[in-house]
Amino acid sequence: MTRKNILFITTDQQRADAIGSETNYFTPNLEKLAKMGVQFSKHVVTSAQCTPSRASWMTGRYPHEVGVNIIGHMLDPKDENIAEVLNRGGYETAYFGKWHLGGHPSDYGFQVTTYRTEGVDLTGTNDHPDYHSNRDAHSTAEALNYLNDYDNDKSFFMHLSWYMPHPNQPTFIKRKPFEDVPAYDDQYKVDEMPVPKSFYEDDLSSKPPHQKRRAESTESKLTETIIREDAKRYRKLVSLMDRNLGKIIEKLEEKGILHDTMIVFTSDHGDMQGAHRLRLKGVLPYRDLYEVPLLVYLPWVTSKRKEISDVTSSASLAGTMIDAVGLPVPTNFYESLLPLLKKEEADPDTYVFIEHYKAYWGEHPFRGIQTGQFKYVYYYQDDKEEMYDLVKDPDELQNIYDLQPYQSTKKELKELVEDWWEKTGGLSKQPIIDERSEWNKAVK
Repeated sequence: MTRKNILFITTDQQRADAIGSETNYFTPNLEKLAKMGVQFSKHVVTSAQCTPSRASWMTGRYPHEVGVNIIGHMLDPKDENIAEVLNRGGYETAYFGKWHLGGHPSDYGFQVTTYRTEGVDLTGTNDHPDYHSNRDAHSTAEALNYLNDYDNDKSFFMHLSWYMPHPNQPTFIKRKPFEDVPAYDDQYKVDEMPVPKSFYEDDLSSKPPHQKRRAESTESKLTETIIREDAKRYRKLVSLMDRNLGKIIEKLEEKGILHDTMIVFTSDHGDMQGAHRLRLKGVLPYRDLYEVPLLVYLPWVTSKRKEISDVTSSASLAGTMIDAVGLPVPTNFYESLLPLLKKEEADPDTYVFIEHYKAYWGEHPFRGIQTGQFKYVYYYQDDKEEMYDLVKDPDELQNIYDLQPYQSTKKELKELVEDWWEKTGGLSKQPIIDERSEWNKAVK
């Protein structure tokens, strides 16, 4: 009997453009995976914050629908999730790496959550368990040993969740948030690192005031030197992650199960990298944060396109994976993306919603929408708006919310957002506070 396995690989804080030499990244294995499968070039996360975004991966719904609005909110074990659905379908479910949803993966149905780490490859990492490079090396070893022991007894769903290239706390206190790994140091030269166009051209005068305040204070008081140093460290982390990916693909090939395994690769959100004179993440709706890689290798389905340029949402990933193995998708999950593989051209009318509540940058909650051409965002507490023509202005330099030619379009987009927010319950789902969260301890 032919098995249909699922390998869901996720990174943390990886931008959509963090693949390939065109943007000065050394990622041969990501490029290999893209050639093997399809690449979604306009994939948008539901929320540009770790915990809320990960809640969507688990539940196939938006963060506010499951009451996970910020870091420190815990996913409700009563809400149906992908592990439970696949368990019922006869799958063995495994989870290795970063969790960040409160509780433990086993509380949500994952059957295998630890494994042997013999043979762990720490080459190029920092030798301390608090560093993300070290943690990822160990979760990679767990996954490799799990795959090595796989005997084809039943299909598996494995979520391998890497930390890199997310900032690392031991270095963050020195205003150098990204871990400086030994690996790939000769691959990248600081003076060759790019500085975003919007660093020079966006003075933030047309944007909500909190953005400019942030750009002029603390960690976001940037210079070209800081941006280039961040860029080098960030790229080294991405390349080290890519090396881990290569080992996983090689193991699947070695075991003879690559053609029986769906691989989905994505990230929970991006990173500003100095765009708009801003650093890291926070209360921002920019593409630098909301657009991430999505690569899908699905060997038993033929796609009519290698690049899917329809606008897609991370809320659809759980349903897509369930659909791909022939199991019924729960009715409250967002729709599968598989029908897009059967279409020869992108649908210009596709759109997705985005949201944010608050982060360490402060409380400026917003809800919004992104189409093939426009993005509209409403800060419902501040009563501020942002709108961009992503075709004419892909760098989101000019906030056009108050320009007369766009008023009818803005009205339509805002009505779509408000209707969606109301139909999906707004903030009516009561969050569960994760008392063990370091975030909650810090803000008390």
